[in-house]
Amino acid sequence: MNESIVEVSRGFQDYMVGLRRGMHARPELSFQEQGTSQLVQAELTALGVEFKVVGDYGVVATIGRADAQHMVALRADMDALPIDEKNPHLDYCSQNSGVMHACGHDGHVAMLLGAARIFKQMQMESALQGTVKLCFQQAEERGGGTAEILEELKRFPVKSAFAIHLWSEIESGKISVQAGPRMAACDIFDIKINGVGCHGANPHRGVDAIVVASTVVINASQLIAREIDPAHAAALTFGKLHSGDAGNVIADSAVLAGTLRTTHPADQHYLQAALRRIVQSTADTFRATAEVSIRRGGSMLANEAGCSRIAEQTAAELFGADQLINFPSLMVSENFGDFLDVYPGLMALVGVRNEAVGACFPHHHPQFNIDESVLYRGAALHVGYALNCFKMWGDAQQRKGSVNAVPLAPAGIEWLPLHA
Repeated sequence: MNESIVEVSRGFQDYMVGLRRGMHARPELSFQEQGTSQLVQAELTALGVEFKVVGDYGVVATIGRADAQHMVALRADMDALPIDEKNPHLDYCSQNSGVMHACGHDGHVAMLLGAARIFKQMQMESALQGTVKLCFQQAEERGGGTAEILEELKRFPVKSAFAIHLWSEIESGKISVQAGPRMAACDIFDIKINGVGCHGANPHRGVDAIVVASTVVINASQLIAREIDPAHAAALTFGKLHSGDAGNVIADSAVLAGTLRTTHPADQHYLQAALRRIVQSTADTFRATAEVSIRRGGSMLANEAGCSRIAEQTAAELFGADQLINFPSLMVSENFGDFLDVYPGLMALVGVRNEAVGACFPHHHPQFNIDESVLYRGAALHVGYALNCFKMWGDAQQRKGSVNAVPLAPAGIEWLPLHA
């Protein structure tokens, strides 16, 4: 095979665009990705790639020898968001009312399936020095889907995990793989205020849940400013407040929901307790009761230094060093951090911002779209990262004589020629 990975990936560009547009037109919410999962399974079956369904709709596929000593997990998330898309000019605009791929997950799935095709096209399975686990994850937007995949992966000698997130704030085609903290930890909270309803003409006879809920929002909003070190990035957001059905009735209940985002574990634990304290004390003040539920949405996502060096070298070989950029850490959250709690690895950000094609809106915006021309880059980066990991581990094993002694980024490594 004389073609380079990039050339082969370019050959699958139209395939990936078609997959991505099909998924974009038929988005599915977290824990409801049945059609997307079936699409993934059908594509893998057509390629002759073995896979296992984990959880309801997650898929873990295997390329390479099942008994390999070195394995890399490549991950893509599949779910969409409860957003009503406002891109009517697109012939692949969402056909599911109130549901939209507004975060690029459709592109993530397309790139990982493209990577599977590259492995097959280049007849790499028999020549691989390791095994690739292709992980298609459900429910990332709801903080789910990781546990089932990690349970499956723990049966195998996985040494690194890698993911790509298409990013709308980065110029199309540019790549960020730098080491260190990249995204915040996220906790998702739900609060229910229980008051006493009554006629609006006699508020003294009730306990106004709207007043209590509003005061909770105001009081809790001071936590970051007054109880967290200002040098530590943190954010508390109330995104939902629902209460009442009529303007002349004192509401008997209110429901709030939001997120806590932190970059230090101690702050995460402190703010969880502090939010409960604020809610309870505010409810007590107004003679109401309150229920607070806090669930984990995702760990802080930090790229391991050695793996970042592998990805940096890979991206430079594939596309040129001038395509690499440094990009600041983000307060958004991504539960690929759960993978990085277990395995050394990283998440690469690949830019998809291109105003010329209307790809200039932020993630989770009803007009979000991506520059699809970069999909071949993501697929090639998946493949190149895995191959360079295998090359490095194999060389190190020969030098050291022990699999267990393999360092992640030894000096003087000879990287695979990813171009012809």
